[in-house]
Amino acid sequence: MKRWTAIVTIVASNVITCAVVWFVLNTFEKQNEQVGVSHREAIYQSILGSYNRSAKIGMTRAQVEDSLRTNGVQFSNIGLDQGAPYSDITKIGFETGPWYCTGYDVFVAFHFADSLDSQNPTETLTRISIESLPVDCL
Repeated sequence: MKRWTAIVTIVASNVITCAVVWFVLNTFEKQNEQVGVSHREAIYQSILGSYNRSAKIGMTRAQVEDSLRTNGVQFSNIGLDQGAPYSDITKIGFETGPWYCTGYDVFVAFHFADSLDSQNPTETLTRISIESLPVDCL
């Protein structure tokens, strides 16, 4: 009987030790991830500020796109808001996602005033924002 008590005590102490180690490591990992998220968000805001200084509200789509091309920035057009003209976007980062998505691509988006033509070169820039779009979701 003493032998079984000793075995149960050893097994129980090992299980408790493993649980404590897992909890500490998991907590540490979550704290590091939060620091990483805050750091990346600061970088995204810095990049957004840079674009806000170079692309002024009221510039035409053609002027914004020419400025991006001149600076070697790759961009594409995408409809971010239903019924709104296409926005120009340029990728600045990637964030991990939930289990059902690979993650989220992070973009700086240049939004233009509504017009009848969805990619009219004379549309004017109305705002610049950070947008996240899901990647490979179920």
